[in-house]
Amino acid sequence: MDEDLPARIDPVAQLEGHEDRAWHVAWNPARPLLASCSADKNVRLYSYASAHNEEGPSPKFTHVTTIPTGHAKTVRAVAWSPSGKTLATASFDSNIGIWAQEGDDEGEEGAANTSGEWECMSLLEGHETECKSVAYSSSGNLLASCSRDKTVWIWEAHPDYDFECMGVLMEHSQDVKCVAWHPTEEILASASYDDTIKLYVDDPQEDWFCFQTLSGHASTVWTLAFSPDGRYLASGSDDCTIRIWERVQEHKWECVDVLEGHERSVYSISWNRGKPLDAGEAGSLGWLASTGGDGVIHVWEIGVGPDAQDSNKRKLKHRVIAKIAQAHDVHDVNCVVWCPRKGYEDLFATAGDDGLVKVWRVTAS
Repeated sequence: MDEDLPARIDPVAQLEGHEDRAWHVAWNPARPLLASCSADKNVRLYSYASAHNEEGPSPKFTHVTTIPTGHAKTVRAVAWSPSGKTLATASFDSNIGIWAQEGDDEGEEGAANTSGEWECMSLLEGHETECKSVAYSSSGNLLASCSRDKTVWIWEAHPDYDFECMGVLMEHSQDVKCVAWHPTEEILASASYDDTIKLYVDDPQEDWFCFQTLSGHASTVWTLAFSPDGRYLASGSDDCTIRIWERVQEHKWECVDVLEGHERSVYSISWNRGKPLDAGEAGSLGWLASTGGDGVIHVWEIGVGPDAQDSNKRKLKHRVIAKIAQAHDVHDVNCVVWCPRKGYEDLFATAGDDGLVKVWRVTAS
């Protein structure tokens, strides 16, 4: 691990409290709040205090509250709405909980209102078995969920936490592991145990439909992340690789790169804009973080540069800028997520089988 890399991954916080494996974390996009979920059926919320100066002290994390979700089984995933006012929980009990704070009047500058109790405003029922992933569209109008029942559901959010099912997509032949929305358009991607990725759009005349199947991974696809600019989609798999797919036409994506370096399944990836290192540019397409069964976290800089064979062509480039082994000691790392808030582009959180949530920062070495 003594490679000469341009950056390092420094620990910022270790958040204890879950009584079983920690599956997933989600950063609130509007307020300084981090949510985590676990096989202990609880969601834990942490607030963090800003550190404005460049190389200043890392933010300090404080446990705000624990939500006993009432889910009968593991809470596998959590997702915030773009407004940051609603939290969705996906559980192995097949249901999705929609949570909001009682009397949610945000304090000054969107400061976290810590007094209001978090309540379950709605329970979305429909999946037959374990719900694996849940995600809000960029507008916040749509929520997608997926399950071991091989289906992807799309729900429309109405006022007063009322959700209407807009479509049940039965394209996958196996367990669906992950759903992810395009950052600006209503394009949905799903990843499955059937080794494929499916892409969906809404037909104004008809319903939601699958417009493309992306094949190439040799095993289960666990995780998906769109690039911040929406032109690329990354996928992580049981085959230990990450594939990057480029949008070459409105409804056509193709594989343009394969990232290798993990020795076991890639369970989670996250893509953000990154921060410039050494006064240079951050990769023009940002930073991709990846982790999984080998307990290693990689941070890749992704960019576009001239093709060595043909200087008139542009080619996707990638390089590892930082990595850390045994991020959660000997345990699997289930999830890695970048903080989406301005000024925190170098901060990410992980969740592991050791029940811990850890926060990390990428700094120039």
